[in-house]
Amino acid sequence: MTDAGDRPPLPLAVLLSGTGRTLESLLATIAAGGLAARVVVVVSSVPGVRGLAVAAAAGIPIVTLRRRDAADDDAYGAAIFAALAPFRPELVLLAGFLRRLAAPPAWTGRVLNIHPALLPESGAAGPGFYGERVHAAVLASGATESGATVHVVDEGYDTGPIVLRARVPVRPGDIPATLAARVFAAECRLYPAAIRRYVAAHPELFAGEDGDDGDRRRDGADA
Repeated sequence: MTDAGDRPPLPLAVLLSGTGRTLESLLATIAAGGLAARVVVVVSSVPGVRGLAVAAAAGIPIVTLRRRDAADDDAYGAAIFAALAPFRPELVLLAGFLRRLAAPPAWTGRVLNIHPALLPESGAAGPGFYGERVHAAVLASGATESGATVHVVDEGYDTGPIVLRARVPVRPGDIPATLAARVFAAECRLYPAAIRRYVAAHPELFAGEDGDDGDRRRDGADA
């Protein structure tokens, strides 16, 4: 494995279901030199969404896989990781991906998600909590702050180990849309920072493109 400063850009796969705003933000950060990575493939659970157009405009291969075309979550996860395998990503990022992802054992610890609330205390997590529903729940709770959380994906919904969080205030007169805008601005800074931290903290998971261990895993295809 090469030293962190010498390793090639980390190959990423991005999974999404909608507009691709998080993908756009990641691509901008990479282009500005803020993240030593490259997005090698984008998978959407929904055909025709804007996120696919964002990827295509950037020259990134795109794949669409609908959950209803798979027998169950395990079959859906297997189909996704089979589609990723030819592109040899080392880290999978969920970016507004609204389906449960069942990852094969070889991918344990190499799938991250960003959630637009503070986990676990917000309670605005789990099935059905996405988009403005999350922010509406935070406002309904009377919380004085919200934020975003990057966590490792495990077998549950929004339950994996936390990598990094960012906090934002809830202001008087906030509605879900205004809180969402403030949280998303924090997300755009948080996700790259969390990726950098996680990769640096877990060199055993990211062997680099020339590492035999990395080839084996890919073929098995406020912290």
